[in-house]
Amino acid sequence: MRVEHGGDGAILAEKLGIPAEDYLDFSANINPLGLSPRLRETLVVAIDQLVAYPDSHYRHAKAAIAAHHQYEPQHILLANGAVDIFYELARYFRPQTVVTLSPTFMEYEKAFLQVGSKIAYCLLAAPDYTWDVETLLPTISSLSKGDVVLLCNPNNPTGTLQKVDSLKEIARYLVEKEVILVLDEAFIDFLENESCYSFISSLQEFPNVIVVRSLTKFYAIPGLRLGYAISTHPTCFAQIEEQRAPWSVNTLADRAVPAILADTAYQQETRQWLAVEKEFLFSALTSFPQLQVVKPSVNYIFFEYTGELDLRRELWKEQIFIRSCSNYHHLSDRHYRVAIRSRHENEALIAALGQVLAKEVAHE
Repeated sequence: MRVEHGGDGAILAEKLGIPAEDYLDFSANINPLGLSPRLRETLVVAIDQLVAYPDSHYRHAKAAIAAHHQYEPQHILLANGAVDIFYELARYFRPQTVVTLSPTFMEYEKAFLQVGSKIAYCLLAAPDYTWDVETLLPTISSLSKGDVVLLCNPNNPTGTLQKVDSLKEIARYLVEKEVILVLDEAFIDFLENESCYSFISSLQEFPNVIVVRSLTKFYAIPGLRLGYAISTHPTCFAQIEEQRAPWSVNTLADRAVPAILADTAYQQETRQWLAVEKEFLFSALTSFPQLQVVKPSVNYIFFEYTGELDLRRELWKEQIFIRSCSNYHHLSDRHYRVAIRSRHENEALIAALGQVLAKEVAHE
């Protein structure tokens, strides 16, 4: 099973003959503020430490994450990006059945199919792609001991959000069935009211729940690769670390963790940028009658295009790359996701869309 991702702008630009400095990439949901000065300084200093092996236990990084979330270091699993964790969880639990949303991030399915799991879907319906406990119950009611429910919150690519009270209701139901609940919170730190949606503060009550976080989106370090999981599960993380290869996280990533978690100025600047640009881009996109736009929760916007053009290829001509969602289950080549970027870049996207969609209207 091959999974496509956004963020391949450099490869696509080379294929299309577009200079690297001339294209705008809206296909990857990365913070447009880029590296913070604090992180850049930390990485420069850490370069001299590359002559030594990383700390194979990542004690400083784990201690920083544990303190940040008020847990103990043994409750933390550090990894080379959040995606790595889903594959490690699949190999550890090897469930007969995995329930997940659809559409959602496709790497979940790929990870669990490799260990022979059956995938069952809770379908999210247009136009708003929302779900609740009642929506999920018919799909999870037949699960057995050792099975897994994997939910992305906020969901990628739709931006669908579920509050923590509903997630706790699901967790209580699953703990009685001895089923594991994995929550992917890769984009949740973009929320102003994160505590209303994140499950992390409730993990002490639910040892059957594992929360996975990414640090690459919010802190703009996808090339560095950094993610972690938190859980009070009694054996999962210790056994994964016993079985995994050593040094799965490099020294630069390890040293970055304390710096970025303490960088409150960057965190505040990011949320201020997003509060403004999220509303601007959503409002601008909804002005096009050919687009059915889902209200965003974080730093990307999902929409369905009702026209007849190949919208992604038309925007290539304008040197703008957007994410086609045609490879997601239960979506088509009419569904797209765009990142929210700087005001200048967002205006460029809207202007290009205006030109493309105006041509379509003119041909009607």
